[in-house]
Amino acid sequence: MDLDECFRKGLIKKTNIDRDLIKSLVEMSSIKEKAVKTANVNKENISAYVSLAYDSLREVLEAVCILKGYKVLSHICIGEFIKEHLNEFDYEEFDRVRWIRNSINYYGKQVDFEQGKKIIENIFRIKRKMLSYTK
Repeated sequence: MDLDECFRKGLIKKTNIDRDLIKSLVEMSSIKEKAVKTANVNKENISAYVSLAYDSLREVLEAVCILKGYKVLSHICIGEFIKEHLNEFDYEEFDRVRWIRNSINYYGKQVDFEQGKKIIENIFRIKRKMLSYTK
């Protein structure tokens, strides 16, 4: 799905810039990141923490979209929107972790422990880059 299709399907909507919502999304993202980083992550639960780390990233990306004056209702469209507006956004890596998260959440796939740790690191690396755009 490309950006035009996201707009046509109503998955991206114009909204007011809501600084309180942006702040709240960033705070929740931080709470989730802290939960992942302080958890006893192991082979059994790594997939759950990959999903939680992804949610932390998604919240920051939603905050960036709102700061630009748009509410984006689809993870694919969030990626397309951010890619269009921020050259520094690593769309390919975001899309890869989105696919992994969807495989976990919707198809019951589990990730290997070492792979999961690397995925979490990548998610938080992308998030750190995107946080600067929420200020």
